[in-house]
Formats: sequence, structure tokens, C-alpha cells
Amino acid sequence: MVCLREATKKPAFAWVITSAAFLIVASSLALLPLASSPSTVGVTGDLQFAGTAPLPTQAQGLTGTWTNISPTYAPAPFAVPAMAYVPTLHGSILFGGSLQSSETWRYRSDEMNWSQLSPQSAPPPMMGASMAYDSGVGKVVLFGGIWVRSDHSICAGNDTWLYDPVRNTWTNVSPHGSPPYRWHASMVYDLVTQRIVLFGGHHFRCGLGIPEDTGPRMNDTWIYDAPADAWTNVTGPIAPPARSEMGLIYDPLDSRIVLFGGTPVDPFYPSSSVFGDTWVLDPTTYVWAPSSPVAKPSARYGLGMAVTANATIMYGGCSTTGCYQDTWSYDIAAGAWTAIPSNSGPPFAPGAAFTSDPSGVVVAFGKSETWELRVTASTQGGPTGNPLTSDYLIPSALAIAGAGAVFVGAWWLRARSRRPKAP
Repeated sequence: MVCLREATKKPAFAWVITSAAFLIVASSLALLPLASSPSTVGVTGDLQFAGTAPLPTQAQGLTGTWTNISPTYAPAPFAVPAMAYVPTLHGSILFGGSLQSSETWRYRSDEMNWSQLSPQSAPPPMMGASMAYDSGVGKVVLFGGIWVRSDHSICAGNDTWLYDPVRNTWTNVSPHGSPPYRWHASMVYDLVTQRIVLFGGHHFRCGLGIPEDTGPRMNDTWIYDAPADAWTNVTGPIAPPARSEMGLIYDPLDSRIVLFGGTPVDPFYPSSSVFGDTWVLDPTTYVWAPSSPVAKPSARYGLGMAVTANATIMYGGCSTTGCYQDTWSYDIAAGAWTAIPSNSGPPFAPGAAFTSDPSGVVVAFGKSETWELRVTASTQGGPTGNPLTSDYLIPSALAIAGAGAVFVGAWWLRARSRRPKAP
């Protein structure tokens, strides 16, 4: 009230008070988030370059860093291998990806190296099998894939194999009532029900070489009970359209399974198309529900998915005209996809294998290259979550200092105005 009275009496004092208020507001605005600069995502791979596009809303506080590790000693240039993380071995198991080799490899991200495990027996050389680690029994489950038969025909199978990491042995269990033969299906392990969940795939027909009609895609859902060695068809009335080469991942935070993309036909034919839809499965009820996020990745197949401590990750994949090198995160609770800003990732797609380890490292292998992705949270700098950078710290400090100086001046003027005038 004193300041207001003095301001009405002395215009200079009013100007000082107004300037101080302006600087206070300016210093507050300086703490607000700055707009992110626009970025682009590139497209590359075996297919034609498809151009660039504006990067959508970015995942809040997350940044991805891709690193090409590619040790000298590594698996051969495989196509469509299968991979899963095995805690007992402190690394990821890789199998398949070749119709000539049935090698089993382990990759350790903490050592950044590959080692060949060389079990005495193994599944036949195959491509496009599905793999997941069953923590309930402590074994890796491998299903399906294509391989060359004794008559030299190429066929898909429906064998179920278990890998024991302690004994370094593969065992063909293949129970009665298994899912129909297929390759390019997707498979994950559900921690709540302790069951393997299998979806979709390509019902590939046998032939000497690649047949003209390779067979239909599928949209059935199966679960595998490893202790009982039993498959059960749990397909319900609502399910994603039939497809293969989709992304599928189990999110332990929400106890849900997320599906994205895939292709309903062979992607290289003129009438081919790809999916860009998102589905979520409740593994306790086996009910699929479509998700319709406003922003989402472009339609694609052959993508990779993995889970880290702070995000459900999707990377790459291809459309009918080109392949992508973008990294995304999906939030089940919000039903939203957000792009994660990162450097350029691996150029292989489709046909790569993806997994992640407890340290949060995503491992990707394809075309003889080994890549790692580390997703980190930005340094938090206050209620808005801005990083403490000079972009706004310096203007804020100057504005606050200026406001303080003006207040000191205002106090001095007020004190001076109260001095008794000389006679």
C-alpha cells in the first residue's frame, strides 16, 4: 500500500515499480520449457530411400543412443535369427537365421562380445523361428521357422524346442496339439500367468525353392505351458487381422502385450500392403483390444521391439517402398506412441533380432552387425523437467539480478523521498 501511494505521488517511482514487475514476470517466463527444434527421421535399408518426415511429439525426458559394437568374432551374416535374454548366462541367446547353419551363440552387453556355445545337439538350420525365455522353468522356448527337408524342399515347421542354459542342451519336445506350422510369428513370455504367448505368422507352404503362392497369414493366439509341455489355442472372437513380421512385446509394468504393424501378404508383390495399427492383449483373459493413438509410427513390417526399465521400445522396420531408422516408445496407460530422439540406428531391416537385458541395453543383431541402444532420462532441472542448461539459466539469472537491482533503487528513492527538505 505504501508503494502504491508513493507511485501515485511520484511518476519516477511508478516507473521503477512497473519495471520491477516486468522483470519479475520475464524471469519467470525464462524458466518455461523451450520449444524443441524440429528433427527428421531417415529411411534406408535394402529398399529404396523413402525420404524424410517431421519428427512427431518426442518422449518426455528420454533420449536414445545407438552404438555399432560389431565385434570381430561374431555370428555369420544371418537373416531372420531368433534371440532372447537368458539371466543364467548373463547374456542373450541367438539361434537360426541360416538354412546352412544351426549354431547357438551368446552375446554379453557388459563385455560387448559374442561366444559360440556349441551344444551337442540342436534344431535344424532354420530361419524365422520364434523365441522367448521362460523364467518359470529357466529355459528358452523356440517354435516354428522354415528349414530344408531331406527331399530338399523348404518347409515351415511346428516343432517346439527347449534350450537348457545350464546344461547347454537343446531338446525337441513338440507336444500333440501344437499350433499349425508357420514362420515369422511373434512370441513373448507373460510373467503373471507364466505362459508363453504366440500370435500370428506365415503359414508357409512347402516347395522346392520359394513357391509362387507361399501360403496365408494367420491371426490365432496360443499359449504354451512349459511344465506341462502343452499348447492351448486361446483365440477369441476379436483379434488383430492376420499378419506376419509384426512387433510383439510384453510390458511388465502394465502386464500387457503390445502388438504393432506387420504384413498380411508378401511385401514385395505389387498388391502388397503393411499394417500400422496397435493392439493390446490382456494375457489373463486373452482378450485383444485395438488402440487408436493420434500420433503413431508409420505402417511397417519387420520391426524390432524390446523393453527397458523406462520404456517399451520399437525400432525400424520397412514399408513397401523403404525402411526406417526411427526409435519409438509406447505408453500403454496413455495409449500413446512418442518418438525418442536418437542418433542414426542400425541400417538392417527387416529380418533382424532384438532383445534387452536387465541393465536396460537393447541388443539388435542383423546382417552380421551388432548394435546396442541405451535409453536414458534427461537431467531434471526443476518443476518443468527442463535440463539445467545455459539456454535459460543465463537469461533467468540476469533477469532476477536486474529485478533485484531495480528493487534496491526503488527502496533508495522511497527513503530519499521521506527526508525532510532543507529550509
